[in-house]
Amino acid sequence: MSHRTGATLRPLDTALMLDLLDEPIVFHRAYVPVAGGITAALFLSYAGYAYESLPEDSHGWFTRTQGEWERDTGLTRREQETARRQLRERGLLEERRVGMPAELGFRVNWRRLREALERQAAEHWAERLGG
Repeated sequence: MSHRTGATLRPLDTALMLDLLDEPIVFHRAYVPVAGGITAALFLSYAGYAYESLPEDSHGWFTRTQGEWERDTGLTRREQETARRQLRERGLLEERRVGMPAELGFRVNWRRLREALERQAAEHWAERLGG
């Protein structure tokens, strides 16, 4: 029976639709060159998303488990580690261990990110405007 004839959805159809209609993952395209690639850009974008909901007294620090990163971004453990390394090397991400048992804390270096984006924009538009 087709869906047009009024047949009800099978449980698998319902589950598939729920997965397909799940919240999309969005990242800032401009982060790709400054972050070191798409994976690092996705990680950085999600870190920015997490930052938006932080209380004032957090000083920009937040924690996420490896499982939470994977659930929210789809990045595997290895992809997360690579993205974090690329971001640390560029000075865009700070990390620290906090609490007992220790959790990994993250903080975006917004000043460095802004500087990198400004440099990137200046180079991009200088090429296009012939300057």
